[in-house]
Amino acid sequence: MAASTVVLSEQIRPWHNAGLRFLFDEDGSIAQAMADAQAAASAVQAAPVAQPVPSSVAPAQQAAPQSIQQQPKQQAAPVAQPQKQRPQRPASHSTAVPPRAMPSLVIHPTNKPPEEWPEQWQGYWSKVQIPSPVVWTYWSLGDDLSGHADAKRREILKKLISSINLPRGTSSFWPVAASGAVAGDLTPAPEIFLAGLRRLRPRYSVVFGSKALKSFMPDSTLRPYLFTQFLGHRLIALPDVDYLVKSPNMLAPVVAYLRTAIRLSR
Repeated sequence: MAASTVVLSEQIRPWHNAGLRFLFDEDGSIAQAMADAQAAASAVQAAPVAQPVPSSVAPAQQAAPQSIQQQPKQQAAPVAQPQKQRPQRPASHSTAVPPRAMPSLVIHPTNKPPEEWPEQWQGYWSKVQIPSPVVWTYWSLGDDLSGHADAKRREILKKLISSINLPRGTSSFWPVAASGAVAGDLTPAPEIFLAGLRRLRPRYSVVFGSKALKSFMPDSTLRPYLFTQFLGHRLIALPDVDYLVKSPNMLAPVVAYLRTAIRLSR
């Protein structure tokens, strides 16, 4: 049986070339992009090739240069040359890799300084480093920075960050939601999160999970393993940390992706 050829979407090709072999397709959008790429490739293969238009010039007219030499007083009529038709290519279904348009802010940062934030958020702020080249966040981070820390999440993040060999002192954890009385009782404060993000001035912010992402970008269509420009830096979307805890085999492709996506000089 002959081996079949898989046509990769241009959104995925750079990460495939970098060694990425597994993707978390949260809502099927990656599968749809692959199907679009396959359809575009099939359309190109099936596109009709334009045939050359047969010449409408009679044999006697084609020999005009010779007859002109024999009869110098006669002027040869201009011969219309047939216009070649170019084959039309089907419109491409692929999009820019990856999306780079600056998303519009639906939620705006608070103008209050950190000393006027709620006490719990002041506590979170006291643990960050300013500026911070890389900022990490996920929905349950408020719990992990308070009294409801999860050892499995901490272990996964420790392994991930050590695997991509970031220089010491370049990362900060900044939550999108504050913890409550019990684990899982989290209250988002996107206006404070965005204000902190601006003050941290990161080069990269890494967001795990769509719930955390939509807490401050409710209209976002960003999917795992893609990024966009946001508040002057690169925002990277990844699967949720709790998903990585349940599926530790997915940690390797996340590490491979981040090694390519985050570039910091030592």
